[in-house]
Amino acid sequence: MLPSAVHHLWSFEAPILSLVLNRDEEWVALALADGTVHCLPADSGADTPKELATHAGISLSLAGDAESHAFLSGGDDGKLLLLDPVAGETIILAEHKNRWIDHVAGAADGKHRAYSVGKEVFVLDEEAKPSFPAPFMLPSSPGGLLFSPNGKRLAASHYNGATLWWMGAKEATPTKLEWKGSHLNLLWSPDGKVLMTAMQDDALHGWQVADGKEMRMQGYAAKVRSMAFTARGKYLATSGAEPIICWPFSGGGPWGKPPMTLGGTETVLVTYVAPHPVDEMIAAGYEDGRVALAPLDGRMEITIHPPSGAADRIVGLVWNGLGDTLFAAQESGRLLMFTIESVRKSVISEAK
Repeated sequence: MLPSAVHHLWSFEAPILSLVLNRDEEWVALALADGTVHCLPADSGADTPKELATHAGISLSLAGDAESHAFLSGGDDGKLLLLDPVAGETIILAEHKNRWIDHVAGAADGKHRAYSVGKEVFVLDEEAKPSFPAPFMLPSSPGGLLFSPNGKRLAASHYNGATLWWMGAKEATPTKLEWKGSHLNLLWSPDGKVLMTAMQDDALHGWQVADGKEMRMQGYAAKVRSMAFTARGKYLATSGAEPIICWPFSGGGPWGKPPMTLGGTETVLVTYVAPHPVDEMIAAGYEDGRVALAPLDGRMEITIHPPSGAADRIVGLVWNGLGDTLFAAQESGRLLMFTIESVRKSVISEAK
């Protein structure tokens, strides 16, 4: 079996549901199936994760907060929690009894937080007070919530499209982007000019926000549960197929262009992708627990953690801000940490 380049490993007693990075890119948080949320520093020094929250049920959505060092968690207990890993505190920002908080989002400008309850989207300001007189209403429960990179617009995906609102507007007049079908995860391009959605029917859909020009990417073997732009915004990397699918976004965009494919096997799907924050390289996690690094220049993919079975499916993958530490969450309850040095040693050892 191939050697693992893992630098440190934590094992939890419950499956891992999600893994996210905060906005200052110095802390990671993971939500477990027992309702707990744990945080740890996102550097190469191994530390004991701090348990900061416990939902009565589970965390349905975990994201970086508007405060750059903190996290938001929405649970099926109706609680919206602010998790502060620096102070070690948990604060209840909102509570909706007998309701679920399905999605949460924090704005990059630090001014707004958003969360959804059923078909309603609530927006809070820095002091956790409502930013608008009434919640935004959607035609169906949202599949995702996400602020634009500058924090000035909020997007919600839903059945038959997506809806956008300006956060600085006196009246919440929505912009509607339409396409038939169920739209799930959202992603803005780094410049905020394109909004992408992952769809229920194993495809991607996107719009140029300024003019509504559409793009559609099809042919996936499974739903696209993970997508992210590479460091310079040249490619959109996605899961949902055996190789990493990378759609070109330079030189006029993806219209009429085939995707580039990286690494992979003929039988195992990519479940998560995480482009390196600086270098032209993508980390990929697979449904059998394997973790690999794939350079964008065509060099061979490097396996940094071997496959171990379906129970270890990769459900989260994040780099820290410096790009010297990679975290991978396995559904079975294991959190793996890799460093530049641990990968280098593994590659040298394998070469010998």
